[in-house]
Amino acid sequence: MTSTRLFQSLAMCPPEPRVVTIGTFDGVHRGHQALISAAVARARYLGIAATAVTFEPVPAAVLRPEHFPGRICTVDQKMRLISGQGLDHIISITFDRSLAQQTPEEFMTAVAKIGLSELWVGEGFALGKDRAGGIERLREIGAELGFAVNVLERKTDGGDLISSSEIRRSILRGDVSRAYRSLGRPFQIGGEVIHGAHLGRTIGYPTANVAPPRDLVPLADGIYASLTALPISSAALPSMTYVGTRPTVNAGERLIETHIFDFDGDLYGQSIEVDVLQRLRGDEVFSGLDALIAQLRSDEAVARAYLAKAMVGSPMN
Repeated sequence: MTSTRLFQSLAMCPPEPRVVTIGTFDGVHRGHQALISAAVARARYLGIAATAVTFEPVPAAVLRPEHFPGRICTVDQKMRLISGQGLDHIISITFDRSLAQQTPEEFMTAVAKIGLSELWVGEGFALGKDRAGGIERLREIGAELGFAVNVLERKTDGGDLISSSEIRRSILRGDVSRAYRSLGRPFQIGGEVIHGAHLGRTIGYPTANVAPPRDLVPLADGIYASLTALPISSAALPSMTYVGTRPTVNAGERLIETHIFDFDGDLYGQSIEVDVLQRLRGDEVFSGLDALIAQLRSDEAVARAYLAKAMVGSPMN
């Protein structure tokens, strides 16, 4: 099995013949996976190194922060997912406004110095100042610097193009089943379990609470069927997850609260990972605790039924 090495700059990566793919790869969705897989397969055929060049932070967060809703996955998740594609090397370049001002020629000259033999990019890819480095310009630069350019068609989901932007929009509106199909895995949220108001335990629904991850695109408020991975369990456990401000009890602070079915343990201070599979309903205001409890019982029944039918790795609609 390939052990992927991570470099923090192009200058740190030793030169050798290599197939390179370039992208932000936020979410590492099915289109990203297909592109990286194609580059790895080509590198294996040629007997040379397979390398991914990516950027941190996400360029849109630097260039258009007021319009950027957030990441699809954390940096650690992204690197883990990319590494799992069988690459030899990942080069994670710090993206800032100075890098954004580089011309395509300047940037690709630097990439060529690490031994670039073939460049693999997705359809519609462009880089450099004002996105001047589109496919045709990259082919011209490749002819000058001695590398070939290969373009992979974009993946679709039911006729719609798979893109990080569309996945973010799906998450924002709570359509996690569509995000699941595009990602090829569930959208995941998590963090360290913190103390809340402790109301859940008093009404029969104790929850593991985490603060919404600061850098991730915010999930629409509501109740979701979910699977929760705990450090003390080898398998993810069925659960339902609430995202919101708990308007019925006037709590105000936005939290992610996960009720793990048939579990009664102390998770404070531990990290959990929640796979969000299906939105059951939006957030609501109830007339009182009795009405809230009745709705939670209904939510639990729907979530349990959904999770009982869900097949591993197959999003339910």
